Amino acid sequence: MGFIKGALFGVAVYAAVKHITKKDILTGRSLLDDFMDKAPEYVEKVKDYASQVSDEFVEPEMRV
Repeated sequence: MGFIKGALFGVAVYAAVKHITKKDILTGRSLLDDFMDKAPEYVEKVKDYASQVSDEFVEPEMRV
């Protein structure tokens, strides 16, 4: 049974990678290309959110 689960998991991962890296016919870009272009924007959003959460939940004397 473990072999079947491993094989199914492998097939699912393979299908996901193929879908993410498949080039669009019109633009010639994949989902991964779009994500990599927007990654710096996402990092900045996460940094802003982390600082907001830190300001909200960390006590003033605990801040470094």
